[in-house]
Amino acid sequence: MALTLRRQGTAPQRETLLAAVAQARAQTALPLGRILAQLGLDADTYHRWRAREEEGVPHGRARRPARLLVPTPQEYEAVCRCALQHPTMGYKRLTALFADHHQVCLPAYQVLEILREANLLVRKPSAAATALRRPAPPERPDEVWHIDLMYVQVGGRWCYLVDIVDGYSRYLVQWTLNWTMLAETVVNTVQGAVERLDQQRRPRPEGEPRIVHDSGSQFVSGEWKRYLSYVGATGIRTRVAHPESNGRVERLHRTHREEALLGDALADYRTAVAAMERWEAYYNWKRPHSALHYLTPGTYYRGDPEVTLRLRAERMVQAREQRQAYWEQQS
Repeated sequence: MALTLRRQGTAPQRETLLAAVAQARAQTALPLGRILAQLGLDADTYHRWRAREEEGVPHGRARRPARLLVPTPQEYEAVCRCALQHPTMGYKRLTALFADHHQVCLPAYQVLEILREANLLVRKPSAAATALRRPAPPERPDEVWHIDLMYVQVGGRWCYLVDIVDGYSRYLVQWTLNWTMLAETVVNTVQGAVERLDQQRRPRPEGEPRIVHDSGSQFVSGEWKRYLSYVGATGIRTRVAHPESNGRVERLHRTHREEALLGDALADYRTAVAAMERWEAYYNWKRPHSALHYLTPGTYYRGDPEVTLRLRAERMVQAREQRQAYWEQQS
């Protein structure tokens, strides 16, 4: 209820929240995301209010789309063309993809209307709600990693895909496709990720990364425990109804099956590895993620999401002005 009030509240309430954010950023070293979380304000709403403030639009006046500001024919065609190129993407993810790649800057509701009219709207069954309590999310990259194994049938033979996902950014840090599922397989995969992390020549906080895993035989072995002690990492074992869940990597495995490891990609081992290499680059740097305000995992992992969100809001404002000028000229 408090969050709904802040999104639709009066001008003084919004001005008070913006002032509180500005004061917190000036007096503390906390990241913007944590400040917004403590105030119960999501990033999209904050950047939208900031954009309206910079435009000089009063907060108390609701801006409704003018009749003339319907999408232009060029924008309509661009939305349909991109939707056909990405047939599995929902309209919110497509909206972010358009804006960030300078193709079309339309509000999500207009993209939804175009897709409905063109019969290109993707409809997916809603996921079952989970009753597990969630811990506070990580505050920076490489603080928490999630690791899990996934069975993949390649060329009529079972292989084992080991994934390591960064808990903060959902970035696919490391993966290996293996013929065995021994403790050595898991250790070698984590070692590759740790070596890549240490090459950045930044000191790792003690006990990090904290690696969330299940109770598989690989993670209860003496080899795994000795390896964690050697590299200075911490293992966190999940269990039923435990707040430290492994849902991030399990969701990624489902995405692998739905979008990457399909059909001919599993014809043989070499083809499967090549498909995973292409998918890794696409997933990390090109595919907008719904849990990251529809930014890419790479933007959160090694970029500046606040700058990208601000630029997206600015492009939306510019596109609206250009759309208004177009229809005024046509009329």
